[in-house]
Amino acid sequence: MKEKHPFKVILEKYISEILVIFIGISISFFFDEWRESRRDDETIRKHLTFLRNNLVEDTLQLTIWTNQGNLLINSINKLAYFKSDSEIQDSINFHIDKAASYLFFKPNQMAYEEIRQTAHTDLIKNDSLKTLFLSYYTSTIPYCLEWCKIDETHTMTQLIPEMSNYFPVVTDSLNLVSSQEKIKAVRQRKVRNLLLINSAFKKEAISIFIPTKKAAVNLLKKVDDELKK
Repeated sequence: MKEKHPFKVILEKYISEILVIFIGISISFFFDEWRESRRDDETIRKHLTFLRNNLVEDTLQLTIWTNQGNLLINSINKLAYFKSDSEIQDSINFHIDKAASYLFFKPNQMAYEEIRQTAHTDLIKNDSLKTLFLSYYTSTIPYCLEWCKIDETHTMTQLIPEMSNYFPVVTDSLNLVSSQEKIKAVRQRKVRNLLLINSAFKKEAISIFIPTKKAAVNLLKKVDDELKK
């Protein structure tokens, strides 16, 4: 049997060692990627679970504040549109207290902030989920909060100060002024106009609560679908 040339033996050995090293690196790289992908999946799953809890809270809040807001508007309308004193004489304190309130929707954005600050948005592989997620927190929520702020600002800087010229706008102190004096005060043109403006702001804010809640529900469904995978 013809012996192999020493150079050929060395070359074959060298090639086999290179192949072993290459295969080892490839396997190591594969497992590193697999482990990293698994870690990413676990990370985004935790984020989505946290996000889901935030969205459930948002939808509940939006439902509550839609109902509460309609009650506030109803009281404002009672003060602005009553025809005879007897219509509101016994309930004027209640309606003034409601009129001096503003919409206080505060979305829970902790999961969003966590994802944003850790730069984990790219870990959301589902493009439609990512689009809904970003749209909800960068467009829908800011617009909703903007109208809540408009209502709050008008209530605190316009309506309450004007009513305070005639009676204390504090529940415990409302009885210091008679119902007749308060009825006379809310008949004042400026007070009535401010009540109507405030009612319009609240109506607009509540009209925005509806699509905001719809967006929250749609995003919640997408999150649930992703968590089921």
